[in-house]
Amino acid sequence: MVTSKIRILFFILLFALISGCAKTNIPDPRGLGGPPRKCSDPAQLLGYFEGIPYRGDAAVNRFGDFTFFAEPGVYLKEPGLNCSGFTVAASRYFFFRNFNLADATLDRLADSGPDSAYGEDWDFGYDLILNLTEGLPRRAVLPYGETSVIGDNDGMVLRGFELSDRSAWADVIKQMTPGHVYLFSMSKPIKFKNYKIIHYHVGLIVPDNEGHVWLCHATRNSGVNKVDITNMANIDAIAKANPDSKLGPRKILVIEAPLLCRLNPKK
Repeated sequence: MVTSKIRILFFILLFALISGCAKTNIPDPRGLGGPPRKCSDPAQLLGYFEGIPYRGDAAVNRFGDFTFFAEPGVYLKEPGLNCSGFTVAASRYFFFRNFNLADATLDRLADSGPDSAYGEDWDFGYDLILNLTEGLPRRAVLPYGETSVIGDNDGMVLRGFELSDRSAWADVIKQMTPGHVYLFSMSKPIKFKNYKIIHYHVGLIVPDNEGHVWLCHATRNSGVNKVDITNMANIDAIAKANPDSKLGPRKILVIEAPLLCRLNPKK
């Protein structure tokens, strides 16, 4: 009986996803004004968040309040986001899913808690982008014909490609198509306590219909900002801001998922 109920619930959720979840209510973040209309150009949606100041650990909860991941009961008087907060907030509109902050940050493999052998929250960014795309037809976008099964890996193994590798970037960008959103997690080797690798930064990449490919993220110096990465100089600038170290190269994992309007274009 319990198994049957679980199956029924599963199919209800699956049907809701396939049918577009178009009626899902995403409360607009307080103080920003109304966002672009549903299914408008994805780059416009990035522009809606652009310019929000950076604030450590800051996010938007599912009710539209600016708050903190670690202190959800504290509300900010002014808008502010960190990289994870921006990625969750924007993903709500791309996927029409009103993510709960606790669900978005779920420790997927129970391998990064306080007693983790690799250090607490070492794969935070990795978990975040996979939690946000859970249940969607997704793939890791890798260069040079490489493939990887997400479910067979973890954040220690599946790290993508080297951030400073221009040819890898060129190959990955060629695979990006309008109608998809690309979530990324940057990682680096680190030697601190038990830490070996840390997934420390996340954001979004969105191609438009005019040949641009926009990388958008929240950074300490610029807040939420976007750049066109078809211009290799912008990739060089990102790599320069995230340099390799003697411990090894920094890498970026890119996960492709379809925009919900593409899954259900008549909605």
